Amino acid sequence: MIHNLTRLIAPVFLIKALSLHAQTTTQSTIPEPPSPSTPPPTMSCEAISGQTSGVQSRLIEHKSLVRGRQCAVLSADPTVDADQLINQIPENTVILLSSETAVKTPSPSGYPVSSKVRVEYLIGSEIRLKNGQVILGAADDGHEIVIRDRPGFVDKHFVKVGTTDNFRFDETEDSHIRHLTFQPNRENGSPSIDSIVFAECYNRKLILKENVFHLPLRASLVLDCKESLDASDNDKHQGPGLLFAGNTLIGTNFKKLTKTLVPEIGLSINLPAIRNQQEALTVTGNTIRGKMAEAGAFKPGSGSDIKIFKNTVDIRNYGSIGRPAYRRGGFALLGHTDISAKTPLFNVVGNKIQVTATAITIGGLIELSMSCNQLQAFNAWWQMQPQYKFKALPATFGDIGRQCENLVSSNDVMPTPHKNNRADNTWTATHYSSDTACSGLENYVGQLFYDSENCQSFTRSFVSRTRKTDSPTKTGSNNKTDSSTTTESICMNCGRLPEHTVQFFSVCFLLTLVAVMCTN
Repeated sequence: MIHNLTRLIAPVFLIKALSLHAQTTTQSTIPEPPSPSTPPPTMSCEAISGQTSGVQSRLIEHKSLVRGRQCAVLSADPTVDADQLINQIPENTVILLSSETAVKTPSPSGYPVSSKVRVEYLIGSEIRLKNGQVILGAADDGHEIVIRDRPGFVDKHFVKVGTTDNFRFDETEDSHIRHLTFQPNRENGSPSIDSIVFAECYNRKLILKENVFHLPLRASLVLDCKESLDASDNDKHQGPGLLFAGNTLIGTNFKKLTKTLVPEIGLSINLPAIRNQQEALTVTGNTIRGKMAEAGAFKPGSGSDIKIFKNTVDIRNYGSIGRPAYRRGGFALLGHTDISAKTPLFNVVGNKIQVTATAITIGGLIELSMSCNQLQAFNAWWQMQPQYKFKALPATFGDIGRQCENLVSSNDVMPTPHKNNRADNTWTATHYSSDTACSGLENYVGQLFYDSENCQSFTRSFVSRTRKTDSPTKTGSNNKTDSSTTTESICMNCGRLPEHTVQFFSVCFLLTLVAVMCTN
């Protein structure tokens, strides 16, 4: 039996080794483009003339943004890395990527075919977006500006913003990326891009608007600052701001060696250490479609808030991401578990969420103001940590009127404010689902209003399980171990097994089946 298994396994490793050798050989034969010796010239944006129609149109469209600034106009050259050009341009410069090029390329395999003429800017390493820089796609009519990585690209991101442990409080000018299509290379069978934009700690607003993101392994945007900051201490030290608006996120299957995978998430905002940040984070008017495990995950810090408005989500959550996916569905609203700290506030208004798994996931302690949303999914809600109560906040009629007005297209029926000053959400269970609008809510206070029912304050039964733990405590030069008692809250009948548990039992069943077949 072992001999037979060896005969089966050995060719697999041989095939992988030959595949890796072939990829290495192919990549090593591609000549590296020369690095530009001088930065691109800049001039006053008002003085630019004689450029392509796309450049002139962008200058007019964004005249208030470019007024009084320096501009650099680039053309697509397949022999030069666009990142080398952009990274030499100084901060506070407007960078326009024109349609002028010697080569126009068709849509690559594995992606939806575009009706527009593609003008590709190739990058060999990540772009470092500087303080106040503005990057604008300036495509002529019928064209699109596409950013792609070269084969052999070694970085994990297309664009990098900020630093790991320094906010650089003197850098306060907004940075923009607008009107671009980002399309990672998938033709080498081993895609390496983790996220298109990776942002860490900074002290300005990052504006990503009207772009198209073909999702890589993980996400279009990962905003992840772990450095601690209390934004209420200093008006000029507010930390990372974000406007993510009007973008289109597209998830498709892709190959990684022998596996077929789907992207992990549309976008991820993880700022648990940024406290009391107000009016700094907005995700609005985006379209998220295709295949991916989750549309978005948002984790602001204690006392902070985030606006999630007018987004359209239409995704299928099936498919592997290369590792166990703990969550699948629409939006994950993630708080903290410190009962003495302020809770973050989520304003979720006018979104249309259609997914095959869970519409909204809640983690930890949060406050939620929710109105005019249209949800369609297999599961309505999932509280990952039901021992922590979240709070559903009422909205005043004035707030609802401002927030819900014109939030849905003319083809949809907008929920109307009732006489008791509320605007209802709507819930539709997908095929084979028996969930109601309130299914999955385990522990919360307040009310959530739907056209079909109202979700009233509710706490599921919990029991306390006491266990003894040993915690080392240092006293002088001696280490002592003190026994302490820990009480844990255990949710009864929570109704959902974690996905990794389901996967574990599935693997066990398959292994048992194989063993039985081999025995016979």
